[in-house]
Amino acid sequence: MRDYRNSVYRPAAFARRAKSLKMGNTLINIKNHSLNFAISHKGISLEPTNPFWYKFQVVSASFRNFLPSLEYGEHESNFFKLLTNQQQSYFEQSLQDVPKNLKVRFHGYTLQDIKARPGVIATFHSGSFRMIGHYLAKNDVPFALVVSKNGMQKENELVNMKYDSQKIEHLGFNLINANDKNSLLRINRELRDGKNILVYVDGNTGTGDDLTSRNLISIPFLNQHVKVRAGAAFISYLSKSPIYPVVSTRQWKRVPCLDFFSPILPNKELNRQIFIEQAVSRIYKYLEKAVSKRPWQWETWLHLHAHADIVNPIAEQISESVNTERKKKRLVRFNEEDYSFFNITGEYFLFRKRDYQCFGIERWLYRRLEQIYRKDYPFTVPLLQRNHMKDLITNRVVLEI
Repeated sequence: MRDYRNSVYRPAAFARRAKSLKMGNTLINIKNHSLNFAISHKGISLEPTNPFWYKFQVVSASFRNFLPSLEYGEHESNFFKLLTNQQQSYFEQSLQDVPKNLKVRFHGYTLQDIKARPGVIATFHSGSFRMIGHYLAKNDVPFALVVSKNGMQKENELVNMKYDSQKIEHLGFNLINANDKNSLLRINRELRDGKNILVYVDGNTGTGDDLTSRNLISIPFLNQHVKVRAGAAFISYLSKSPIYPVVSTRQWKRVPCLDFFSPILPNKELNRQIFIEQAVSRIYKYLEKAVSKRPWQWETWLHLHAHADIVNPIAEQISESVNTERKKKRLVRFNEEDYSFFNITGEYFLFRKRDYQCFGIERWLYRRLEQIYRKDYPFTVPLLQRNHMKDLITNRVVLEI
């Protein structure tokens, strides 16, 4: 077996050669190739050769960091439920009308209040998130949708498919490019004209490139912090418009539900930055309650690694077995709770889940990790030590059983 002591995996090389999933490296980016997912997860074996392997491991890392109470054994089922929910959401966007079983709950106000005082409708990519726009349109609530530059064409096609020209004209419906430097001016104009602004606050774009840096803040979310765009609160403060937080979920038997939570009113007596941080944190608290109960409802788990701010590092909680009968052999297993490995376009990586770090490794080591993971060969501690793979034991990439 080849000596890998000078490999990029060595502990001393971690900080120097590690690639972070949050760096946006094209090799590491998650591609949304599950839109046509229509297979029950019961018949799928998530092995390293499975096309969903990489995506699952990254989502599992976010489950580990943000929801440590979720047992590792539940990660896979929640991952496939997430993909199923994503598929169902895309199916629902083509429905001709709002589903009859849609539940809508207003907490302390009514739809008429939104019509009477237009504001920023702040929501997330959770549950049946497309239902929010459809519900507003069905009830003749004028609104403009803020969307990234990359999504403009797709959203325009959806609108044209969903509504006829008369309905679009009646609503005065517009799409606003979030990346346009003039987007803030357009948003203010739409608000003055009596329209609401629908914003997905867990999107990865800000309102205008010139506002991007000051639009990014870190707020508490579940067990960690997350870096989010503060555009919705920024707009509210400048325009003196209320924020209407909305969270879409699926109830029992996947019944779609929209919760319109209490409005957040701009307070000019507060420092702008303080208001923004308080408002955004409050919006995410509503999402937090839904996600902690049913993690699979939030589509952004697929991209959360790009926005994660790890402030509460979770120590490895794995304890090795002390089975004396097998102690003589000192067999090992792969520590899949804390590590994984990828093969992406011919490059090989060891993945550390606690901080989303990827370490480039050579092909032969990747194959050994795969063999250990599959239990294809009875690898032991002495065998790894003899073949210069002691680092795998030291760093708990493999665990003695």
